[in-house]
Order: sequence, then structure tokens, then C-alpha cells
Amino acid sequence: MENVNGNEFFNRAKQRATNILKNQERLRNLMKASGDKLKDIDVSKLRDTKFIDRIKVIIRMVKAYRSGEYRDVRWQSLLLLVAALVYFVTPIDLIPDFIPITGFVDDFSVVVWVYSSLKEEIDRYILWEEEQAVEGS
Repeated sequence: MENVNGNEFFNRAKQRATNILKNQERLRNLMKASGDKLKDIDVSKLRDTKFIDRIKVIIRMVKAYRSGEYRDVRWQSLLLLVAALVYFVTPIDLIPDFIPITGFVDDFSVVVWVYSSLKEEIDRYILWEEEQAVEGS
């Protein structure tokens, strides 16, 4: 998977993510915007629905961090997760989302890159999440 750090739009998303992480209200708004945009995606037009699953995991992980429930994540990793969400909700990026079918190609690339780059930490989070579900039942 190509490194997206050279992508000007992703670098801007990382800058915005830094500011968002310093403000609980902005972070809450990003979580809401991410969830809302996810609901608007016509899944039948996607070739790979793993994209949706990955976004959902990223949203849950950031929410768990925000609430203080889960803290086993490095700051740099959290920054990349939030930057991926910023990129996802930003309508004008490398390929604007309003362009039919291809509009999500760059979003998909960014999410896949971030997800695969942080796979160990995300897998640890998913395991923690599963343990919480077992303890709660």
C-alpha cells in the first residue's frame, strides 16, 4: 500500500487532526460527522465493504479514547486515526466525494493505509473491545 504521507490533502487532514484532538467539542463533532457520512454511503455501490467496517472500527476506537475507556494507543497513532476521519468527512480532497463511484477511491486508500499501518494497535483495540463485551454480558 502506497504511503499517503506525501498526499497534500492528507497532510492538511493531519494538521486539522492535531487541533481537533486538543478540543473535545471538535472531536465529538468529527465523530458525529463521520457517522453521518457513513450512513449516507450507498453500500451497494462499493466493491469492498471492508472500507465501511474499517471506518466503523476507527470511529469506535477514537470514541473509546475520547471517553477515557481505552488509552492503549500512541499519540501518533491517534493522530493518524483522526486524520483519516478528517479526510473521510472532507468533501473536497484529492478526488472530491461528489464524483460518482470514484469519489471515495482516495478516501478508501487513506483508510486502508492508516488501518494497515496501525494494524497491531487496532487489533489490540478490537481484542479489548471483545473482552469488554464478554465482561459486560
